[in-house]
Amino acid sequence: MIHGVQSGQIQELSNKLFSEILLEQTKIMGVKPADEDKKHLSEEVINEYASLKGRGFFFNYMSSGRGHGPFTELVDGSVKFDLIGAIGPNLLGHSHPITIKAHLEAATSDVMMCGNLLSHQEPYKLSKVLLNAVKKSRLKHFWFAGSGSFANDSALKMLWQKKAPNYRLIAFQKAFAGRSIATQDITYNAGYREGMPQTIQVDHIPHFDQNDPTNALQKTIDALNELVKERPNQHCAIMMELIQGEAGFVYGTKEYYEGVFKWAKDHGLYVWVDEVQSFGRTHELFAFQHFGLDEYVDVVTVGKALQACGTLYTEELNPKPGLIAGTFNGSIAALNAGEKVVRYLTEGNFYGENGRMKELEGKFISKLNHLGATTCKGKIGYAGGVGTMISFEVGDSSKDATDKFIKKLFENGIICFSAGKDPVRVRFLIPTCLTDEHIDDIFKIIEKTAQEVL
Repeated sequence: MIHGVQSGQIQELSNKLFSEILLEQTKIMGVKPADEDKKHLSEEVINEYASLKGRGFFFNYMSSGRGHGPFTELVDGSVKFDLIGAIGPNLLGHSHPITIKAHLEAATSDVMMCGNLLSHQEPYKLSKVLLNAVKKSRLKHFWFAGSGSFANDSALKMLWQKKAPNYRLIAFQKAFAGRSIATQDITYNAGYREGMPQTIQVDHIPHFDQNDPTNALQKTIDALNELVKERPNQHCAIMMELIQGEAGFVYGTKEYYEGVFKWAKDHGLYVWVDEVQSFGRTHELFAFQHFGLDEYVDVVTVGKALQACGTLYTEELNPKPGLIAGTFNGSIAALNAGEKVVRYLTEGNFYGENGRMKELEGKFISKLNHLGATTCKGKIGYAGGVGTMISFEVGDSSKDATDKFIKKLFENGIICFSAGKDPVRVRFLIPTCLTDEHIDDIFKIIEKTAQEVL
């Protein structure tokens, strides 16, 4: 099906524009300091924006809109490695051909945003390719949402409608589900809901204990048994991030998750997996596929790397008309890119035992461990993660030490962020476009920074 206006001249100009944009963006190919005549710009613009927003920013970062691969340019002319990707969406890096193509194709459309009432081909195609990727599971439907939080809201409403009046939810300690009225209660950190009334009833139990893996499952099962003993027949589901991003990329084993999910099924509870951050980043397209849990999942939420957000669910959880809706599915460009991203990842050599995701994971963890054992001994400690989600601890693993390290990394040419509490960890969401040369340069900066501030 043809979408948008097309002609030979439009196609010719579009191809030329694509090439010109890509050629210009590829000029951003290495870390560099700010230009002398622009040094003031980042701080000035960020300070003014902070006054408009009513709150400051962690980094003095304002993009120029230029960048390529792992590199991003700021308005002051400096160029840095982007190893956080807007906390998840930019999995492929900057100015990827897929992104450029999606923008140009969307420009031929008659509207910018696509809604639920009057649909376009982009959400149809994205839904189809996404559901084709989960055929081994019982997931049959997909509904778009405006954010990861709202995707989780939709999941919760489906579960409530099916299990009414059992409205309590089981979630996990250190979980992060969003900041909407509902998801702020699922999120474990009470600091994110200061001054807020409790709106839903959530019971938090221990997640996989990386310090005691042998007894981790039994600890969780004991907590679950105690919970349903205290509050029998009150819960609708277990909600879990298989890889807890907010906690610093804490994750368990296939045996652990199977044990928890089998317990849930035995007690008549649905299994809800939050993959807003983990989607696309493990050794398979979905983290539940990475751990071989296809048979257990009833509802899965996705976002970030997909370039759109939404909820996958089984026929059993298909809600009654009127329960879920929303004005926007997303922009035409984002939905177009989302379909292309899924095809690119699933048709390329990214997943499986010999895939790029596992290769990147191995390179980063190996190099971090090497630094921790040699030139950065006592400065870099734990290192771990799955796929392109990597975390490590620096100094005494405190917030002060970690923030100081991250700020110095930014100054030296790497953008990343933190995660976790007791311990606090450095968090990388690395792009798939990294080359071995990029990785070598990144670790020179990490080593230099650790020796400077730790």
